[in-house]
Amino acid sequence: MPFALPPLDLGSVLSPKSRWQAAEIEDFATHAQLPLRVSSISDEGFPHITSLWFHYVEGRFFCCTQRSAQVSLHLRRNPQVGFELAVNAPPYRGLSGVGTARVLEEDASALLETLAVRYLEGRDHKLKAWLMSRLATEVILEITPQRLTSWDFSRRMTPSVKA
Repeated sequence: MPFALPPLDLGSVLSPKSRWQAAEIEDFATHAQLPLRVSSISDEGFPHITSLWFHYVEGRFFCCTQRSAQVSLHLRRNPQVGFELAVNAPPYRGLSGVGTARVLEEDASALLETLAVRYLEGRDHKLKAWLMSRLATEVILEITPQRLTSWDFSRRMTPSVKA
């Protein structure tokens, strides 16, 4: 995996209005089992949002997708990206930012295995087998934040009640 990069100093890209400091962002990004919503720019100039499994390492987000996926094609033409990692139920909290993305034509097997273990948690063996069967056309997206912020309404919102 292409994770032998120098750590990104989150403090250098963190908005002063961010609710969380760098350590809290690191913790949330490291442990959240949520998809990363990635916004690329289409050929027509419109945002295109894709939800992707991710692995967070040293301030960067790493995702897998197919070489022919729209997000991959868009990011090859324009590496500017927006992203959001947020919970979908109250109390709302998360992070968002903008940055640059690289499409890496490297062996994605280790990353895809990491993602499958994290998100499937031993369930859905058929889905994992299908994902792993497409490795020949899988690419890695490396997203490096250039600006980052967070929000957390935990103090103001009542948690949702699950039935």
